[in-house]
Amino acid sequence: MKRKIKLLILPIFALLSACQFFLGSEPDTDPSEILKSLWTDFNNIHANLDFRMSSNLKYDSWYDVYHNEKTGYALNVNSGMSEEALFNECAKMLKELNDPHVGLYAPGKFSSSYSSGQDDFNISDIKHRLIGNGDDTYKNFVFGVFNSNPDIGYIYISSFMNEDVEERGKEWGRAIHTITETLADTKALVLDVRSNRGGDIYVMEYIAAYFASEKKDYIKARIKKGPEPNNLSNPIIYTVKSVKIASNNQYGYTKPIILLTNRNSVSAAEWFTMALRTQSHITHAGTTTCGAFSARNDRFMINGWIYSISPERVTDINDKYYEGIGIPPKIEINTTSYEQLNEAVRLLDEAIRLAEGEQ
Repeated sequence: MKRKIKLLILPIFALLSACQFFLGSEPDTDPSEILKSLWTDFNNIHANLDFRMSSNLKYDSWYDVYHNEKTGYALNVNSGMSEEALFNECAKMLKELNDPHVGLYAPGKFSSSYSSGQDDFNISDIKHRLIGNGDDTYKNFVFGVFNSNPDIGYIYISSFMNEDVEERGKEWGRAIHTITETLADTKALVLDVRSNRGGDIYVMEYIAAYFASEKKDYIKARIKKGPEPNNLSNPIIYTVKSVKIASNNQYGYTKPIILLTNRNSVSAAEWFTMALRTQSHITHAGTTTCGAFSARNDRFMINGWIYSISPERVTDINDKYYEGIGIPPKIEINTTSYEQLNEAVRLLDEAIRLAEGEQ
């Protein structure tokens, strides 16, 4: 099945304009109808409601969120409430899903459904461990070799975003080619996607191909088609390809690789992780990823606000489901014995040790 290029990334603020032009005749904008319409859209379109609600301690289901006789959100709105109060109620209702791809946008306002917690990753803490503080010539990349062991290479990818397909596409394509050539003489590699918030699947697959030694199917994605939980499309199969094979072993990096993730490796970074976990020379280490795999769709509400939603149910190629759970690494790095360093640095130190063991 032919695939469309799509984004998997945490929501960012959207510029809103006179969207009533696109909505046809004037809709009913009573607060009760607005909230009900928003709930209904999520009931019909969001592909992972049951999985997202399974960790909710207050409500049993998405139906319960709106209809509960004592605490349902339908009880919280009335025709006399202000626009700000209505926005807050809509935002709180969406927060019950705790979904990184769900958000609510209005002029001057944004609310994310997701509470990410603390992120202590800072690339500056890593760069001083690289010879010459590494190289950050290319946007979204830091690379180099370690002061402690120049035989171990390091690549950090902060994002898979492709802000401008015509220009940025050329840059990240050139970037990953140059980076892997620069590190070709190393004996092993730490490939770091910690706190990578996602981006463009086309970019992600292009980059992943530089680290793949063989072509492998890695993901099945199904689109929600209606209100029933399992009313889904036939699966779209995603495949990681290999630059090494395509170039007759001239390009690409397929020596031992330690792939490093954390709880803030999200969305396209998780697809990247799934793709590379199919490769025998790559070991996934670190901590469990976020667990947000759907593409993000942005849609208009009946009053002109915008919400983002997760319309896809994504599994690995063996139908294992990680939504809301995250991908556990093959090697969970226990950092409790390194209290003098922050977690980001402790994870890196353990990854270097693992890479040295692979030489």
